[in-house]
Amino acid sequence: MGQRNSSGKPKLDPEEQVAFLRDKGVAFERMGEADAMRYLSRESYLFSAYAYRTLFPKRVGGAHDGEYANLDFRDLVDLERLDRDLRAALLPLALDAEHLAKARVLDEVARRQDEDGYSIVRDYMASLSPAERSRREAEISRLRRDEYSGDLQRHYAAEMPIWVLLELSSFGTVADIYRFCANRWGDRSMLREHYFLRSAKGVRNACAHSSAIINGFGAASHVARPAPDALTVALRDAGFSKRSRASRMRNPRLQQIASLLLLHRRMAEGTALAGEASAGLRTLAGGIRSVLSVTRPDASAEASMEFLAELVDRWF
Repeated sequence: MGQRNSSGKPKLDPEEQVAFLRDKGVAFERMGEADAMRYLSRESYLFSAYAYRTLFPKRVGGAHDGEYANLDFRDLVDLERLDRDLRAALLPLALDAEHLAKARVLDEVARRQDEDGYSIVRDYMASLSPAERSRREAEISRLRRDEYSGDLQRHYAAEMPIWVLLELSSFGTVADIYRFCANRWGDRSMLREHYFLRSAKGVRNACAHSSAIINGFGAASHVARPAPDALTVALRDAGFSKRSRASRMRNPRLQQIASLLLLHRRMAEGTALAGEASAGLRTLAGGIRSVLSVTRPDASAEASMEFLAELVDRWF
């Protein structure tokens, strides 16, 4: 076995990694051990691929107690690749949502006679607590030497209009400015969209950092807060039963993804972005069904993946 470190867990070379997986009950029938070692050396790594084991049940009792049941290494590969495709489909939607949120704010500013583009920035900064204001100022100040945003930051350091503030702000700050504007203008639809932007930010971060997403679709995932009313109504109108809505929206990751899909569907309606999103998501739905035709994760994970594919069919 590989060399041990201070934590007591050994590092493993590819051959030892395959032996470790075999001891956990992972079979190598659909993908042989040589191909598995090549995959773990060239395309991925054990810590990433093994994350999807949580979607499969373990045997209880008998000689194979604690081993994974009906889990082939190819299942881990298929799910890891599907997760990569999921991130590739969702990341553009999250980026679109951020862009469209900026566009919505700036369109409102342009249309309103009582907005000059500068006072709204002063009022927003004044609305923050001292600690929050300090964080916002530091966030923008750090961009001074940035290759892509430094010129803007330096040029508008003394006084910044809203279109520059939005361009220099993180996704979280954009969502907060959106909330501020919704309250400033008494716009309830914008206020509802603000909550969905928060979910979009969570999905964007997961996608941008290549975090595993699908491995949280299983029975062991923690329970989310109740879904926003607007999301519940949209799912009902799409034909999902009350039982299906309640069951699937208990999963926090699936709830965030559904929130992003709804937000994009509404904000991008009538634009070229809508068609681009539809094409990517329909390819993803086909990929989900293809994986489920040969892989059988636990019932909760399977139902969540089927729900996501069906959601794409009904909304896009």
